[in-house]
Amino acid sequence: MYKALSAAYYIGMILILVGILFQLNDVPYAFILLLVGLTPFLGVRLFNFINARPENKRLNGIMVVSALFLTTAIVAIYYSRSYWVIGVLLTATLDLYVSFRKYRR
Repeated sequence: MYKALSAAYYIGMILILVGILFQLNDVPYAFILLLVGLTPFLGVRLFNFINARPENKRLNGIMVVSALFLTTAIVAIYYSRSYWVIGVLLTATLDLYVSFRKYRR
């Protein structure tokens, strides 16, 4: 099961990256690509938060908040707002922060 979740997570991340690049180049259906990529991305992060050990809950909570910032960026794209970039930058900043923290096994 964990291999399937990992594969879905990485496919979602690739779709999000491609969707952001498409949005930067004004490709019309970038929003749909981002939405399809966000589904497994947010789902796996919520799964990890629910099943995390107590000492890792804080880091997984930060990852869920990061995915929610990406959700707000996608909503801003849907309404054709230019501040969608802020949501993407907050997501990247929080992910970078968590990547330097250690998960306890």
